[in-house]
Formats: sequence, C-alpha cells, structure tokens
Amino acid sequence: TGEKIMAIQSSGDDLQFSEIQTEFGGSNPIAISEYYRGGDNVPSGASDVPASGQILMSDFYGTENYSAIAVSGGTVSTSGDFKINTFTSSGTWAVSAVASGAADNTVDYLVVAGGGNGGGLFAGTGGGGAGGMLSGTFEASAQNYTITVGGGSSNSSGFGVTSTRGGSCGVSNEGAGGNSGGSGGGAGWNGSPGNGTSGQGQRGGNSDGSRGGGGGGKTNVGGNASSPNGGNGGNGATWSPNGGTYAGGGGGGNNQGSGSPGNGGNGGGGRGSDAGGSFQAGSVNTGGGGGGPGNGQNPSGVGGSGIIVARYKFQN
Repeated sequence: TGEKIMAIQSSGDDLQFSEIQTEFGGSNPIAISEYYRGGDNVPSGASDVPASGQILMSDFYGTENYSAIAVSGGTVSTSGDFKINTFTSSGTWAVSAVASGAADNTVDYLVVAGGGNGGGLFAGTGGGGAGGMLSGTFEASAQNYTITVGGGSSNSSGFGVTSTRGGSCGVSNEGAGGNSGGSGGGAGWNGSPGNGTSGQGQRGGNSDGSRGGGGGGKTNVGGNASSPNGGNGGNGATWSPNGGTYAGGGGGGNNQGSGSPGNGGNGGGGRGSDAGGSFQAGSVNTGGGGGGPGNGQNPSGVGGSGIIVARYKFQN
C-alpha cells in the first residue's frame, strides 16, 4: 500500500510551525494564514482546520496532507487501504470530490459483459462464449460515470471509460458458422466456432461430429471436441484486486451415448449436457458462457450476467 504518511502529532504543547510546514508544505517565512483548509497547502478534507478566521496551532493536531477521492455507488467494501465499489446491476458511480494533498485519483477497474448462451435446437451444439473482460486503470474526475452491467444472453457492459462485448452464443445448426463476441461460441455439428474480440476474449472450439466445441474464455480458446467427448470451455482470468475469477466459456454438448459433454471453463462457465442430461447456465455476475445441450434441448444454458468493479485508495 505504499509508504505511510505520518500525521501531525495528536496532542501536546510542543507543536512547531516547522512540523506543519513539513506535513503540508509552504514557504519561508512561515505565516499561519497559509494553512487555511482548502487553500494552497491544506486539503479540504482536513475538517478540523478552519477555512477562514481564527486559526490555532491546536487545530492541526492529528491532521495530515491527505484527502482521498470521494465516491458513491454500488456495494462498497474495504480491503486494506482501498475501497471497492461492486456493481451487479446498472447504476451510477459518482465522484463528488477529487483527491488532494498526497492522495491520488487512480482507479483500478474491471468490466465484464454477459456471457453467451449455449447453442440450442440441434444435437451436440457448442458452448456459449464468455462475456468480454477488460481491466486497467484511469484517473477519475468529479463527475457521474454511467454503469451498464450486461445481463446474460450476450449483453454488453460499460463503465464510462470503456465497454465490453457480450459473449457469442454457441453454434446450433449443422454446418453453421459462429458469430463473434467478447469471446466466441463453440462450434456445433460440422460448423465453425465464433471469434472473440481482441483483448477481451478468445474464439470458441471446433466440433467433432455431434459433439460441440467449448466456448472461448478470457484467457483460453474453447476446447475442441474430440470423440467421444464435447469440448471444454476456455478458462477465464482472475482480477487480482478482489481475487475473483471471471469470463469462463461454456462446455460443448455431446449427443452420443458414450463420452462426456465439456466442462465449463474456470470463471463461471456452465457445463454442457449429454443426450439425456441437463446443461448448466453460466454463473451469475461472472460473464460465464452457458453450456451447450446434447439433444436439441431448448432453451440452452443461459450465459451468466456481467459485473463492474472499481477500486481506489481512501487512506494511507
């Protein structure tokens, strides 16, 4: 979390002008009028220091040159010196005040779109592609940022500074080609898989007869079906600030009596089904792709909804 800033002593009779200057900066000769709250040297977050009028040495007890960014929206949690705002549905991330002093406005973000559904209406269809996943940092300013969290079934997500595409659905009809998405859906019977979007996810896997390919994930291409098994979904990726794993592809279906359907990829991908079994939906708020059915079941495994997370430092 970086070097700790040492606040001014919290009590005592020996507080010196030089200590205030060391903490907040300023020029020589020192004038106490330089240190009004919200002025050139003291941040507006130092609530015990007057903004005008009489100012006393004791007003500076326990103060520090650190005023963090002020943010609201989503579900708020803390981890060490950071706050984390998590959105599982659409809303607003509101920055009411920017940081000052030694604080900064750096924000780590995660944006995951909704996963694609597994294929349907045909035997041995592909697993759904994971929702597109992007992460990075930006410098926030005082404004309202619109949050759009994509639902399952290939819906996109957006967070002011960036957006991601929903995963494409698994391929259903014999010989059909897949559509592109955040990650591509797996191929169905003798078809071709969908492509992913650069930086957001990978393409789907190939089919093998009536065994569907796995949907692509953030990190890995969807697995190819190989008789007698359907292809596994591609793995997603872990976002280190909160430790969550997202954007796994759905497993491909298997229409044969022997062998197994594909497993979902790490990060919420749903398992495919065999000819008589049940498939799984992508996990909620992971962007995981839905599992592909084995015998033309409809509806197929629905893709998991997306998620948006922002992390920023609130103390030293």
